[in-house]
Amino acid sequence: MIANAFTCTGPYAILLLLGVKRTENRSQLPIPEKGRCAISCSKTFSKEEYGSFVQWASQNLTTEEFMAIPSWKDISEWPGKIVGACDYTSRKRNDLVLADGDERGGKVNWDEGYDYWWDLSQVVAFDHPIPCRGDVGMWQLPSTLASHVTSVDRLARSVGERIASSETAAELFRLAIPVAGENEGFFVLPMNESRRVLAEPVLVSIGDSSTTTVDPSEVFSAALQVGAKAIVVAHNHPSGDIRPSAQDYELTDQLKRLGTKIGVEVLDHLIVSGEQWCVVERN
Repeated sequence: MIANAFTCTGPYAILLLLGVKRTENRSQLPIPEKGRCAISCSKTFSKEEYGSFVQWASQNLTTEEFMAIPSWKDISEWPGKIVGACDYTSRKRNDLVLADGDERGGKVNWDEGYDYWWDLSQVVAFDHPIPCRGDVGMWQLPSTLASHVTSVDRLARSVGERIASSETAAELFRLAIPVAGENEGFFVLPMNESRRVLAEPVLVSIGDSSTTTVDPSEVFSAALQVGAKAIVVAHNHPSGDIRPSAQDYELTDQLKRLGTKIGVEVLDHLIVSGEQWCVVERN
């Protein structure tokens, strides 16, 4: 259910390149001084990206952390894998472990699990490090983190993609909606005149488990900030019932009228819940 008022939350942060480990801010970060950390890699770096990362890491990571970073030759082969481990109980580097299970310089006790994770390409930031103790699969990211990493990567790759159908838009919203948790969230997907994606779906409002309030000015502000000429909007129904409410129809009509006036075409309003979705349109 959608109401035409305004409730706004700040964007959910995606921290790039181990930003959670900046040593100068360590005391302000929710990273334990003790504990076991697994290092993973969710994408293949270009040589330029890898060089920039190493330069950043040399200035911001501890010696132990920096030494655990794999080489360019190795990292190019490791997307989606655990590539190393650090033991912060002793504040020493643990042994680097290859994705195929081979080990360098000793043995890592994988059965103990890990307290938190780094990812060399991107970390989805929650209120605390992602706990993994007791939930670690051999050589693979735990499913909870892997799904987030996969979603983030797919959304990042959607920029520039042409949205040829409502189904494609629904797929992108399905990946973005988990940031709303168990609440209803309202999202905007901005596109150019050729219906190519200009930015990942933007969360413009979040409510409770059964409703969220939307200010149309926030919807179009998110679109105009990136020069959009067309948008698809969507919200989720945590209940699982994707039938539109009367308010959903009213908001759709309002957004389409306003969009026509300001030159931003509202192509679709979708309701997405799990694998189900529908277009909010009057028969």
